[in-house]
Amino acid sequence: MWMKSTECDDNGLLTPSIFVESVKQQKNDTEFKDTYRELCRQYIHILDVNGDGFLQEEEYARSFASAGFKDKGIIRRSFEAIDVNEDGKLSLEEFSNAMVEYLTSDDDKSRYTELWGPLVN
Repeated sequence: MWMKSTECDDNGLLTPSIFVESVKQQKNDTEFKDTYRELCRQYIHILDVNGDGFLQEEEYARSFASAGFKDKGIIRRSFEAIDVNEDGKLSLEEFSNAMVEYLTSDDDKSRYTELWGPLVN
């Protein structure tokens, strides 16, 4: 799916820039959205300890902890950016929309710019 709309480099590799361009080209493709939404559903399912189908901030924070993030401020800002309706939990729709926007947006002012924290300290 990731290579659907683009090719690989001269060495046959999927580079970060090729991946980003491919995702941008596919962001409105129904198959891409359905597949990516399913990946997000599985991700939520793994982190959803209480089984309510949503991610509370504590559950969401586990993904950051497992990646070595210790700054709770980054986690809180990321959670709040995704929680568009401000109900204190992340739905599949909120989460998947945020992930696609994060991957495809060129808007430096997007609420999802630092979804996974700052890229540079």
